Amino acid sequence: MKLDKTQIGLAGEYYVLAQLTARGFIATLTLGNTKGIDILVTNQEINSLFKVEVKTTTSKPGVSKIHSTEKCYQWTLSSKHENLIDENLIYCFVYIQETNQLPLFFLVPSKEVANYVKWQHKHWLELKKGKDTTMRKFRIELSDPKVYRNNWDIFHKK
Repeated sequence: MKLDKTQIGLAGEYYVLAQLTARGFIATLTLGNTKGIDILVTNQEINSLFKVEVKTTTSKPGVSKIHSTEKCYQWTLSSKHENLIDENLIYCFVYIQETNQLPLFFLVPSKEVANYVKWQHKHWLELKKGKDTTMRKFRIELSDPKVYRNNWDIFHKK
C-alpha cells in the first residue's frame, strides 16, 4: 500500500513521539495547532521544553552534485527554514525505509538546519543559474559525518 504525503508525515510524527516517550521524555503532538512545531518535549531532569519539527521521507537516498558525491538522505523544506533559529527547536528528520523496519531518525539543531539550507540554496542558484524558488533541500550523507542519527542526547542539553 502506497502512503500519501499526509500519511507519511503523520507516521513520522508518531514514530518520533514513540521514540521520545520510550526514552522517558514527556512528549505530545501539537495536532497542527502550533505552526512549525509538531511535538512539544519536556525533559523534567533539566526542566527544559523543546519544540520538534518532524520531516519525513520515504525516498531512497541519492547523489546530489550540489552537496556531495556520496549518496544522501534528503528532505524538502522551504525558504522559511533559512531563518528559523531557536536554541529549543530541534528538527527530527525521519527516513521510513520499509513498513516492517524501524525508521531512521536524525536529530539536528535548528541553527544547523538554517545555515545548511541557506548555503545549499545559494550554491544551487550559482550552479543552476535558474529561476529562484521557495523550495529548499536538507541532506545528510549516508556516512552521517556530523552524527545526527539517533542524536537523542540533544534533549539533555540546556
